[in-house]
Amino acid sequence: MYIKRYLSPLIVYYYSWRMVLFSLFTSLVAIFAYSYLSWKWVAIPWLPVSLVGTATAFFVGFKNNQSYDRSWEARKVWGSITNHSRSFGAALKAYYSKNDLVDNVLDENIRIIIYRHIAWLYALKNAMWQRTSWEHKDRASKRQRDTLQSSQPPCQIDIEKYLATDEHIALKGKKNLSTQILDKQSQHLARLRQAGMLDTFQHIALQNLITNLYDEQGKSERIKNTPFPRQYATTSNLFIIVFMTLLPFGLLPQFVELGEQYMLLMIPLNMIVSWVFMFMEYVGDISENPFEGLLNDIPVGTIVRNIEIDLIDMLDDAQLPEKIQPFFGALF
Repeated sequence: MYIKRYLSPLIVYYYSWRMVLFSLFTSLVAIFAYSYLSWKWVAIPWLPVSLVGTATAFFVGFKNNQSYDRSWEARKVWGSITNHSRSFGAALKAYYSKNDLVDNVLDENIRIIIYRHIAWLYALKNAMWQRTSWEHKDRASKRQRDTLQSSQPPCQIDIEKYLATDEHIALKGKKNLSTQILDKQSQHLARLRQAGMLDTFQHIALQNLITNLYDEQGKSERIKNTPFPRQYATTSNLFIIVFMTLLPFGLLPQFVELGEQYMLLMIPLNMIVSWVFMFMEYVGDISENPFEGLLNDIPVGTIVRNIEIDLIDMLDDAQLPEKIQPFFGALF
């Protein structure tokens, strides 16, 4: 998630240079065909080009709205995970009946359950960072992901750190580690209820929080594992290419009326209009998969670390993990 007030010009350039070269190429082709090959027929009327541009603008706007909805829903899901995690830790501590005989045992149970919850957070984070076939695979995306992964420790190290050794071995081959860790939480609460350390109301309240975590995990997995409809993504990109190709030929008659000596002015104007449309398309494109780990995606790693700090602080541990700092103006 980029957190500076404005995007760096370098980032804008990085996203834009291909589309600028394409618009420059189409402009030169139009001028060459009209002036040097004397193909006067390439100067097409502006009306059909403007109709294509209007339809493209509506379609790209619709796609961007839906892409932003996916991104914002993902952020709300992880906001709910943050809230439920804090509530779970606080309720777990508050619901124990304190007495001198079992106080040490209860404290150890609290620590095990909270540590297991942190392991669940890292397991879910790891699941969100797995690659899917529809996510971006260009070199820019790969470089961002490689930089991100090199700046933070692998999730497996943190999972192993917070899970008991026997549990880590037992869960190692599971297909969905996050689900199995929450199941371990439910079993642990059931044992505490049977031992009389929780009453029925407390057990139900804590189990409801686990159910809420299951719910948010499912929402996060749904966004991750369901691609933005490919027909919208493909059609939007196709419309943009068609419009950018036709645009310089539609602009030709306007500059011919001004005089052929002004024809070269069409090149910068064509580049500006093409850049605006293509950049709108690109904004929607890089927003449709909020868990890719790219510059503008949901900062899952930062959110998990903040929850980890809050929960460990509840245990009154002296050693707290460091907050994740922005990396080139972004949180990951």
